[in-house]
Amino acid sequence: MTIRDLEIFIEVVKTKNMSNAAKNLEISQPTVSHAISLIENEYNVRLFDRVSKKLYITDVGLRLYDFALNILEQFENTLIFLQSSSTAHNIKLGVSSNFSSKFLLEIVDAYEKDKEDVSIRVFVDSREKIIEKLNSGIINLAIIEGEAGIENNSAEPFYEDEIFIISSKNSEIKDKETLEPEDLKNKKFVLEDLDDYSKKMFLNYLREKNIPIDLKFICQNKDMVLNIVKNSDVLSIGASSSFSDDDIIKHKISNVSIKRTYYLVYHGDAFLKNNLKDFVNFIKIKFRMK
Repeated sequence: MTIRDLEIFIEVVKTKNMSNAAKNLEISQPTVSHAISLIENEYNVRLFDRVSKKLYITDVGLRLYDFALNILEQFENTLIFLQSSSTAHNIKLGVSSNFSSKFLLEIVDAYEKDKEDVSIRVFVDSREKIIEKLNSGIINLAIIEGEAGIENNSAEPFYEDEIFIISSKNSEIKDKETLEPEDLKNKKFVLEDLDDYSKKMFLNYLREKNIPIDLKFICQNKDMVLNIVKNSDVLSIGASSSFSDDDIIKHKISNVSIKRTYYLVYHGDAFLKNNLKDFVNFIKIKFRMK
């Protein structure tokens, strides 16, 4: 049994049909049938019951399906690890998807221009995934917001991003630089995934002030959030570094300041390797001017 056999088996389970599995994998149906039969005959098990030309997965098949998914995930992680360990990339940088893309490009472009012998590979993912990549050795430096989950690594704060209420230039609050809590009462809001420190702070603030809002949209995509705000009367919250758009108005909240601190996170023993110390210092110096 090979990794390819498991990939074929998984596709058959998902489609419940060998012809459809073959089509999705762009292989022949006999190849699919052979892979399933090979597993069944090699280990003397039955993965599917065939009734009236339909496939019904057996208990053994269900157990194998769980194992196969885990095996393929580990195999893919292994490939990523080997690719990321290539000597062609001296620094493997993981960046939280909340970090400014403008700042990221400035960092990478400026450093590679200054250090022609250094190449940087960048992984952009959720904060949780970036921490996983750091702990597993796929990356050797992370840029993430907040201190949670980084206690076992070395971490240095380097940038503080202020959070604002944002609205469209056509909203009824467009001319108010600072908003009072009552200005937000019963307003429609769009927010990204709520597992974020700054969003929790904002919602707690509203709860303490007894200000109800209509949480109308919850999105995973930052661009969708901005498009909804720009084209409606819906409000949101956004970091000052995350966008530069003439159609978006930023508002402070009276008597409250919500800020998001970004950290450079790395393993202590990696700090002296692969120009990492120099790169960390470069970022810290660059952000002193912001």
